[in-house]
Amino acid sequence: MPLEETRLERRGHQSQKLVELTDLQWEFFFTCWRYNLDFFRNTRKVHWGFNLGIPLYYYSLGRKLFGQQVKYPLFRLAHIPERLLRGKLYLDLANGKPKYSVPERVEVPSHDMRPIMPEAY
Repeated sequence: MPLEETRLERRGHQSQKLVELTDLQWEFFFTCWRYNLDFFRNTRKVHWGFNLGIPLYYYSLGRKLFGQQVKYPLFRLAHIPERLLRGKLYLDLANGKPKYSVPERVEVPSHDMRPIMPEAY
C-alpha cells in the first residue's frame, strides 16, 4: 500500500501509536474487528465473552490507557444495541440499511474510454 501523504510517511515509516489514533480510526478498527468476529467466530460463547469482557476492560483499564475516545467503538464491538450508540459514532448502523449499495451489474468501459497505459521499456 502506498504511503504517500499519510502519517506513516511523515513519521519516517515508524508504526502508528495507539494513543495517537483519531476517533474515526478507533471506530474503523473496532467495527472491522466486530465484523471479523461475527464472520469467523459466530458462536454464543465467543459473543458472550466479548459482550461481558469489553465493558469490564474499558472501565478497569481501557479508559486509563486510551481515554474516552475508545468507549463507543469498544461498545460497538461488544454488541451494545446501535440505538444506544446513535449520535456517538460516525457510522450509524441502527437502521440496518447501508448508505451505499452495490449495483447488480457494472458495465465494462468501452475501449476508447480506458486510460492509456505507458508501454514498458
